[in-house]
Amino acid sequence: MLKRLLFLLITSCTLVVKAQTVVSDTFITMFNTGNRVAVIDYLENNMSEERVERYGIDAHVGVFLNSQSTYGKLTLIERLPNNENNQQTVVVSENNRQTYLLTINLTETLPQKINYFSLQDPDNNENSSPKITLSELKQQLFKFIKKLNDKDAFSGSILVAKGKDVLLKTSVGFANREWKQKNQVDTRFSIGSMNKMFTAISALQLIEKGELNFDDKLVQFVDKSWLPEGEVELITVRQLLTHTSGLGNFFNSDFNASNKEVYRDLDAYKPLVSGTPLLFTPGTRNRYSNSGMLMLGLIVEKVSGLPYYDYIQQNIYDQAGMSKSGSFELDSVTPNLAIGYLKRSHSEGWVNSTYTRAVKGSPAGGGFSTVSDLHKFALALTNYQLLGKTLTEQAYSAKTQYNSAFWYGYGFSVSGTLDDRVVGHGGAYLGVDARLDIHLDSGLIVVILANQSDVVAPVRREINQLLTKMKTKNISKD
Repeated sequence: MLKRLLFLLITSCTLVVKAQTVVSDTFITMFNTGNRVAVIDYLENNMSEERVERYGIDAHVGVFLNSQSTYGKLTLIERLPNNENNQQTVVVSENNRQTYLLTINLTETLPQKINYFSLQDPDNNENSSPKITLSELKQQLFKFIKKLNDKDAFSGSILVAKGKDVLLKTSVGFANREWKQKNQVDTRFSIGSMNKMFTAISALQLIEKGELNFDDKLVQFVDKSWLPEGEVELITVRQLLTHTSGLGNFFNSDFNASNKEVYRDLDAYKPLVSGTPLLFTPGTRNRYSNSGMLMLGLIVEKVSGLPYYDYIQQNIYDQAGMSKSGSFELDSVTPNLAIGYLKRSHSEGWVNSTYTRAVKGSPAGGGFSTVSDLHKFALALTNYQLLGKTLTEQAYSAKTQYNSAFWYGYGFSVSGTLDDRVVGHGGAYLGVDARLDIHLDSGLIVVILANQSDVVAPVRREINQLLTKMKTKNISKD
């Protein structure tokens, strides 16, 4: 009996050690190979069945391959103690030379399998380096971006401004890889979920005019045939704005299998929204919801009497002077439109993401803009040209009192510190990565648009680190 117990104990310890080596040996070794076929085989044997069933193996392979492209080889610096089912190490990226916390979340049951992995900025990211001038910032950032581009780890445009003064604007990579057409500072990039800011501002404009109220019910404006079964009669405008409605995500398997040409107006999304179950009782929790934001766009249509796209054009783009922005149909001829690219399981090279997207963006995302237009939007927003001061400030303050996420307001992300509040939004999809950061206290505005998957985070981090080295109140154009 004692021998049997010892055998079981040794076996259990061996399995735990094998689980730990996923991080320290096998995972990093596989990440550094850059071999697509080997990655597919590795993930097929090491991903948890539940995650494979939920997202499909191709999705996990895609995340792995795009991360390889962005970060390059990883050098192990330090192994950290286990954190519940998380295996953690500190690594350095070959492509950007930044340090990351590599976390691999494993299943609870043995033999442990991978649920997901992430590369996160370390908590102790304080920078005590000597102050730099604006010229030095430009020089260092240009060098950083060029290095990423040389390694195929970033393709896009960047703008940094203080108020209306543009401090830096540059582009690298190709808008069209097939024809070697380079990105320019006026290239139109898909902005993903950043369109949610425009949809939220539109609803708030109608609230400001007294034509809509936060506590109005969704069913007052939308026929119930649009909605799934459940407590949908409880859903309010405020819940749509804060992602607490319980509505889910219409980017599901039905969307993936559908003909993308049909999505030219909001009505086309009806089967996807009504077919996605309500996730929880409205108002009790939060879950980022593309379906909820689409419903908010439908309310804007019903209340304003204008098609959603016309309302946005007249009340957002025209008011802010955003002449190059819009929800352009992908099968139309639109000048300076960047094609999205990513790595996928079925190809050794870059894959064009056009055929994975709806032919036209929605209130939840998928429109196009430029770095200059988004700079104009940030100025119009913070100068209260789009909305009065009271509702503007409500839009970018956290709404935890309504069970919203601590990092979200009304259609805007909320982050930073008490003396450096940062608001804006990100956007990501296949072949799309984008970010707008508005530093309310310093007046700094950062726009990063990319036509390549999962590449913005290192650039955003580098810009933030460089900006902390400067006395921002003294920043001015060269």
